[in-house]
Amino acid sequence: MPKRILVIDDETINQKLIKNLLKGDQFEVVTVDNGTKGVKAYFDSIGKSPFDLILLDIVMPDMSGIEVLKKIREEEKSRGIKYGYGSSIPIIMLTASKESWMDAFDGGCDDYLLKPFKNEQILNKIKEKINV
Repeated sequence: MPKRILVIDDETINQKLIKNLLKGDQFEVVTVDNGTKGVKAYFDSIGKSPFDLILLDIVMPDMSGIEVLKKIREEEKSRGIKYGYGSSIPIIMLTASKESWMDAFDGGCDDYLLKPFKNEQILNKIKEKINV
């Protein structure tokens, strides 16, 4: 069964790059172009076909990736899921700014990648987090 990955990024080029990189039998990739849609996609997946990992851009126009991250972690907490104990969804933040990744870790992200990233970097991070 393919691993489900949610990509939340307002840059279409990044969505396409990641989707093309992960195409095949191992992954099912769902892309959305803003934080509001990302939160909705996450909530809609609960109890149906949950995502195995989220790739989340930090800087987006409608809702920042940090805000999305906090909403997801708050929902997990309300369902009794503790961050960092293997039951929370792995979230890898994507950012062009070295300064913003510390805020992401404070909010509960599992890892980050600086843009632009190399294909093998993102593949290695994904495989590390979901044991592919």
